[in-house]
Amino acid sequence: MSRRAPVIAIVIGLLNIVVAGVGLANGVEPFATWFYQFSWLSVLLILDGVIAITGAAGTKGEFLLLDRPRHLTSLLAWSAVVWIFYELLNFRLQNWYYVNLPVSLPIRWVSTVVAFATVLPAVFLSFTFMRGMGVARNTRWKPFHIGHKLHWLRIAGVIMMGLVLVWPKYFYALVWGATTLLVEPWVYKKAPQRSLLHDLEQGNPGRLLRLLAGGVLIGFLWESLNIAARAKWIYTVPGLEDLKLFEMPLLGFLGFPPFTLECFVLWQAFVVAGVALPRDEKRFPASATRRMAASIAAVVLCVGVLWQMDRQTITSHVPRLGDLAGRHETALRAAGVHNIYQLSFATSSVLATQLGVAPDSARVLVQGARLVTLKGIGTHYAAMLQANGIASVEELARADSQELASRMQETSGEPVSSARVRVWVKAAKRAVARSATSQR
Repeated sequence: MSRRAPVIAIVIGLLNIVVAGVGLANGVEPFATWFYQFSWLSVLLILDGVIAITGAAGTKGEFLLLDRPRHLTSLLAWSAVVWIFYELLNFRLQNWYYVNLPVSLPIRWVSTVVAFATVLPAVFLSFTFMRGMGVARNTRWKPFHIGHKLHWLRIAGVIMMGLVLVWPKYFYALVWGATTLLVEPWVYKKAPQRSLLHDLEQGNPGRLLRLLAGGVLIGFLWESLNIAARAKWIYTVPGLEDLKLFEMPLLGFLGFPPFTLECFVLWQAFVVAGVALPRDEKRFPASATRRMAASIAAVVLCVGVLWQMDRQTITSHVPRLGDLAGRHETALRAAGVHNIYQLSFATSSVLATQLGVAPDSARVLVQGARLVTLKGIGTHYAAMLQANGIASVEELARADSQELASRMQETSGEPVSSARVRVWVKAAKRAVARSATSQR
C-alpha cells in the first residue's frame, strides 16, 4: 500500500464517526440504529492506521490487518465463532441481552455476525497499539516454573466452568478465565512460542500485560459507543445494576482484561490446530478433513446459537410505527412523525391538533411510544405491559418488578425474565426523576 494509505484510513474512519454521530443526534437512519457498528468499524480502521504510522506492526507504513487480507478473513471468521461461544454460555448466564435489532432474519443474522467478527481484530489491534506505545516493553519478572502445574490449571478451569454453569447467579464472573485455564495448557504443550505461559516461564510478561491493557481500552470503547445506539446490548448482572458507566456495571469493566486473554488464547488454539491462518501465513499442519470438519462445526454452532438467540436474548426488534399507531399511522406520517422515536418526543396537545383527535387519544399514543422506546422494551413487551395495567413510563416506575414479571408471565403464558423487568422499572424511575428535575 502507498505511504499515504494509513493517513487515508484514519481520515476515513474519523469522517465516518462524525457522519454517524450527526446521524445519531438527528435520529437519521441507518445511523441512529446502527451507530455502534458504523463507529466501531471506524475505530478499528483508525487503530490500524495509527499502527501503520507508528510501525507497531513491524515496519512503518505496514498495517496490522489491512495488509494481510487472507489472515484478516480468517481472523474475522473465527472471531464470530469465539463470541458465539460466549453467547452459548449466556443462555445459562443470562447476563446480557439485545434490543432493537432488525425484523428481517437475514439482515439480523448478518449484522449480528458482522459485529461479532470484530472482536478478535479489536483484541489484536489494541494489543499492537499498546506495543507501539511501549507498554511493558522492558518489563521482566522472576521466571515462573511451569513443571506439573499444567494439570492443576486444567483442573482449576474445569472447576471454574462447572461453578459458572451450575450456579451462574453467584459465579458468573468466573466465565472470564475458565476458558484460558482450559485451553492455554494445550497451546503451551503444542506451540510454546504462542503461549502466554511460556512467556511467564521466560520471565517476560510483556505480551500478557499489553493484552490486559488493551482489554481496558477496547472495553471502554465498546461500552461508550454502545450506550447511544438504538440497537445495542443491555446487561442484567445480579447485584451490580445500580452503579454503571454507560450500560456496563462499573465492576463489570474488570472482566475486559481477562476476556482479551481468553480471545488471545482461543485464537492461538485455532492457529495451532491448523484451522486458522496466522498473520505470517505459516499455517500449522492439519488435514483437509480436520479443516473441513472445523468449518462445518463452526457454521452449525453459529446457526444454532443465532436461532436460539432469537428466542432467548434478542428481546425486541426495530419498532414499527404501524404496530403502535394502527389507524393513526397515515395521519402521523402526514404530520411529519415517521417513526416511534419521533412520536415519543411529541407533545400530546400539539399532536392532538395535528391529528384531529381528542387530547386523551394523543396522550395514549405518546405514552405508548415512550414505553416502547424505554430501554428497548419494544412493541411486543409494551403490549404485554399494557395488558397488565402499565400504559406509561410513570406507571412502570411505580411497579414492583418481581410481581410485575410474574403477572406478565401468568397472563401471557410465555416466559418473562424478572431481571429484564427489573431493568425496565429502574430505567422508568430514572426517566421520571429526570422529567421531574427538568420541570423545576
